[in-house]
Amino acid sequence: MSRYKFIKDKIQNGTSVYMPYVLMGYPDAETSFQVAKTLIDNGVHGLEIGFPFRDPVADGSVIETAANIALDNGFTVDTGFSVIERVRALSPDIPLTLMLYYNMVLARGIDQFFADCHAAGIDGVLIPDMPPERADTVCFAAKHNGIDLVFIAAPTTTAERLDIISRVASGFIYVVTRMGITGSVENYSDQLSGLFTLIKSKIDLPAIAGFGISTPEQARKMIAAGADGVITGSKIVELTTKSMDDLARHTQDMVRG
Repeated sequence: MSRYKFIKDKIQNGTSVYMPYVLMGYPDAETSFQVAKTLIDNGVHGLEIGFPFRDPVADGSVIETAANIALDNGFTVDTGFSVIERVRALSPDIPLTLMLYYNMVLARGIDQFFADCHAAGIDGVLIPDMPPERADTVCFAAKHNGIDLVFIAAPTTTAERLDIISRVASGFIYVVTRMGITGSVENYSDQLSGLFTLIKSKIDLPAIAGFGISTPEQARKMIAAGADGVITGSKIVELTTKSMDDLARHTQDMVRG
């Protein structure tokens, strides 16, 4: 049974889920493992795990800079899967979602990539530069290995496009709160409430909000707009090189909402 049932059960019981982002290999493999451990130890409901990429088109300057540091320090996809195996051993229940770019999947080989995801304990994969219209290239390998495919909905996403997404998406829907790239912001699209309503009328999956969320107040705004939970990325990367105590306190604040 998919571990995404863990977050669906939380949502059905009235909990807004918190699923922060960990950049594998930043600034080195061991530190990224300790970040994941700190997040899990402080009550997160799932993790989004990123593999560093030189040209991360969906990510802002914080994550792009960190990704380049990780790569310069020797990160490889093999390293990433090895760390994920250790992270999975920390918790048998929470879902782990791998976010990476399509070139990395192709370079490893689609069948091998999804087999490696299964072996490492990954539950879902989000490929932000792979549109749902091209999902047929990976659907068989993902399904064969028990991996959910997560897709993005944005303020500009139409009902017709949601119909396309609904045919290939599983796990959850990643809802982009604004157009552009990742990073902390103060203002969000005024279309969000309508977007969440539209998504839930079309797709029976949790709608988790990301892009520009770094504080409990911002998370509450997303929940009020209709999100089932939130993802924090750039803030986690910023805290990674400060202190694990600061990261633990931030995580506790986000989990409490």
